[in-house]
Amino acid sequence: MTPRSFAALPIPTVRHTLRTALAGAVAWGVLAPSHPLQAQTPRGDAVVEIEGLAVSVASRLRGEGPARAITVLDRATLLELPVTTVAEALDWAAGVDLQPRSAAQADVAVRGGTAEQVLVLVDGVPMSDAQTGHFDLDLAIPLADVERIEVLRGAASAVHGADAVGGVINVVTRPPGGAPSGTVEVEGGTFGRIAGGVRMNGRLGGWSVAGSARLDRSDGHRAGTDHDLRLGHLAVAGRLAGGVASLRLGVAARDFGADGFYAPFPSYEETRTRTAAARWARALGTVSLEVAAHARQHGDDFVLRRGDPAFYQNIHTSLQTGLDVTLRAAPGVWVWAVGATGGRDDLESTNLGDRAADRGAVFGEVGWNGSAARVQGGLRLDAREGFAPAWAPSVSASFTPAANVGVRASVARSFRAPTWTDRFYEDPANRGDPDLAVETAWSSELGMDWTSAVGVRLRATGFLREARDLIDYARPADGPDDAVWQTRNVASASFRGVEFEVDGIAVGPAAVDGSLELLDLASDDAGDFISKYALRPLTRTALLGVRVPFGDAVSLGLRVANRRRTDEADRTTADLRLEARVGSSRLWVDATNLGDATWLDVSGLPAPGRALRTGVSMAFGGG
Repeated sequence: MTPRSFAALPIPTVRHTLRTALAGAVAWGVLAPSHPLQAQTPRGDAVVEIEGLAVSVASRLRGEGPARAITVLDRATLLELPVTTVAEALDWAAGVDLQPRSAAQADVAVRGGTAEQVLVLVDGVPMSDAQTGHFDLDLAIPLADVERIEVLRGAASAVHGADAVGGVINVVTRPPGGAPSGTVEVEGGTFGRIAGGVRMNGRLGGWSVAGSARLDRSDGHRAGTDHDLRLGHLAVAGRLAGGVASLRLGVAARDFGADGFYAPFPSYEETRTRTAAARWARALGTVSLEVAAHARQHGDDFVLRRGDPAFYQNIHTSLQTGLDVTLRAAPGVWVWAVGATGGRDDLESTNLGDRAADRGAVFGEVGWNGSAARVQGGLRLDAREGFAPAWAPSVSASFTPAANVGVRASVARSFRAPTWTDRFYEDPANRGDPDLAVETAWSSELGMDWTSAVGVRLRATGFLREARDLIDYARPADGPDDAVWQTRNVASASFRGVEFEVDGIAVGPAAVDGSLELLDLASDDAGDFISKYALRPLTRTALLGVRVPFGDAVSLGLRVANRRRTDEADRTTADLRLEARVGSSRLWVDATNLGDATWLDVSGLPAPGRALRTGVSMAFGGG
């Protein structure tokens, strides 16, 4: 079964928008993008260095950016975790709620939000899907091509606009360049899983180039969850017109059984993702200019009854395009950034109809950096066709009363517009509402960071999010079990919680880290309706990691998680990775869900039990 419109861009206005965006980028001297030439992983705020131009996932300002609750999974950590995909890695990030239906599809949320209330970026470029948040992790990035994953917890609409309600996830890819090198990986495991990938890196003329590909297939952990995944990614970076330019292209194909994913039927789904991003940045004394153009095309072919497309089939093809211009300056203790962004979202769908919406925004940030304190403010105004303009202010501050102690606080407003699926989708089990209002929220947090004399780091944060017109799928609590899930606006909901993170603990040769998140939800509507997503967040998440080296070549890593959701009992899982290094090669064995814990996934069906997989990675030329 081949989706009818995956092969081309079917909407003339979409083609025009994309040509306009790319032409505007070229006019500024751009032929490439969202990829830094040099990257580093900081301990605190997540920052990408581009020829001295610093960009934080929490701010567009140069320098350190605001003091916010941010977790960074750097490359060393990603290699130690018992994971092989970006989605699996996110399951071990503090404050993240990953709800996989299978290895092919997963919803992700942050700090008590839903999949629609988190913004997913790749190298700073939006990847969240305009049709539905279920596709936000349909990324074209093999884990071998990831430098780090940055997770900002809390509101960030003042920086990134819509959807940055619960948090922002930014996947930063590895920079191309240097001496020719590469890696080849092969994996196999339980459920008939076979996977492999390759990454090549080097130079072509005056340009740095890197490319990667991955294949992954499995019979699935239960009938109807088989998958066949193909990913490809290409990055090019170099100097152009006195600045730094980069180009990133990605493609992903996912074919998978979707039995019971969205309705109690033996469903099947095929998705296709194509991405392109170009960025050019140039420092002009204390002022810098950055221009970026990007596009994301996503196709989805969903069959309600596998093998019988005529019974019920949805085909969606969407295209999101954008052009961003940003000016930054750091003349002294004062720093500022201003800019504008514009784009268009297009959809051709057999279920949702043909839809199109233009969008645009203007934004500004200003910060003051003192010797022991930092203060920053931001304001963004977004306009989207069909909705009233939305404004998002933010203020953050930090103070360092001692060399090893920091105090931070922030207040921000966030928003998200209902997706086309929220408004127009309809099948035998779900129904949208075209009159949904925009969801808004005010968020505040207060935190403290402490570092001991022996390097133990502790971060504690308390937060509050007051939501209005929260968008949710729900049905009456006293209704029949087969009642239709209907989208609606919840009048109000309050999310409050505390977070603790600790690392740098040494127990003999072992390194120990951990986190704890506790969340409380209050809503006047909670007792009258059964919520499908928004009113059933994780209320407790405890993560513990222990890594024990055995000499220089062998290590054992254990990750334990205890989670509790609003309407579920506790569940405890443990994953393990045993790794050995032989020369330039790595061999590993992963054991997931060691205790064979049982629970129901987001679809209400059994989650995977105990599983094993093993793999080998061979590097050449430095890897």
